[in-house]
Amino acid sequence: MDTTTGISPSSVETLALRILGSCRSVVYRQYPHLDAALAALVPECAKETEIVGTDGLRLFFSGQKVLADYAACPQRMHRRYLHLLLHGLYLHLPGAKQYEPRRWDLACDLAAERMIGQICKDRAEFCVPFGEAEEEIRQGMEKWLGSRALSAEQIYARLRTEEPPYTLEQLSQIYTWDDHRPWRMAEVDGEGLRKKWEQIRAHSGSWAGGVGGHSAGTEAGDSVDLLQPLHPGGRYDYHRFLRQFATLKEEQELDLESFDPVQYQFGMAHYGNIPLIEPLEYREVHRLSELVIAIDTSGSCEAETVTQFLQETYAILSEQENFFRKMKVYLIQCDCCVEQVQVIHSREEWEKCSQSITIQGRGGTDFTPVFRYVEELRRKKELSNLRAMIYFTDGDGIYPRTAPDYETAFVFVRRTDGMRQVPKWARVFCTADV
Repeated sequence: MDTTTGISPSSVETLALRILGSCRSVVYRQYPHLDAALAALVPECAKETEIVGTDGLRLFFSGQKVLADYAACPQRMHRRYLHLLLHGLYLHLPGAKQYEPRRWDLACDLAAERMIGQICKDRAEFCVPFGEAEEEIRQGMEKWLGSRALSAEQIYARLRTEEPPYTLEQLSQIYTWDDHRPWRMAEVDGEGLRKKWEQIRAHSGSWAGGVGGHSAGTEAGDSVDLLQPLHPGGRYDYHRFLRQFATLKEEQELDLESFDPVQYQFGMAHYGNIPLIEPLEYREVHRLSELVIAIDTSGSCEAETVTQFLQETYAILSEQENFFRKMKVYLIQCDCCVEQVQVIHSREEWEKCSQSITIQGRGGTDFTPVFRYVEELRRKKELSNLRAMIYFTDGDGIYPRTAPDYETAFVFVRRTDGMRQVPKWARVFCTADV
């Protein structure tokens, strides 16, 4: 029995593994294109590890420290997991022997933390409350390093040739989120490990614009953003886009995972058919429950093309882990104004609607009325859990000036120059790829 937690060592390890699994799920829901990287590290308990660390093959963890860290602040453990993952994606490990270890470790941590700070600042799952002194140092280092994204090599060069405004001890206390000792203790094939992560990075980076072949984070001037894919293309990418908006919700369904059949049968046999434990009638699942699909009816979005697009979208959503038995989908037709609105509540309604769709409108293209209409629905509480809008269009149009607080994807009928006009806050797909 552990004296600090009051839990047996095996139970501590089991709980820690569940926490790490939860952290992995959090990262995947936010960044599904990092699935190969998430699958690359096998958890392994190592009591001497400072919470978590990796040698590029395994994710070492201390069960007690993982439990304590997660209990204090779950977001901190989420951030640790992502931070550790970025070391692999940016080819920081195993540590390069030609570098002075202390400054190299700090440079890698700075590169990873700056990326997380830039991309995850609005994602509550990774937001950690920093103290006033720490926040001051972080802002001071951003000013010292400048606004441009820097690789670990570039930061290392700065640390060697210039004096930062704070001591290395101060910076290490703030920017160190994982244990780097496994980097130098790893008994693995360094070249083989590098090739492995280059392949993983190519898988992840190809969704971010096809730049996965570069060793981002390890070459001067390379500031490829793996956490924020810009213009993805391809069937699997559109699939991932929809999957990332799954929300945790209860459904009326037997939860057999939490059901103990031994106690159930014991009660039935010894107490007159009275079960000791009934299986839970509700279980938590991650599925998409609200969605807006807007159709631009101003030009060449013919009914047949729209039907094919809806069928493809339905095929993705109808997977068990993505679709509620009862959901709410707003199918909105719009040119320069909202022409028609259909609300779909079930799979049967979806199938009926997609097979008998009639295109309304044919006026000029203005994307903003749909966004205004959606905001009105949210104000009236008719949409309470919207996380994504898909806008099916054929070309140029007037876009909103400000980004909504839900994800938006513009799906083009064909590749055109109009795709370049899509705001940076939106995703872009093409039916040729979808």
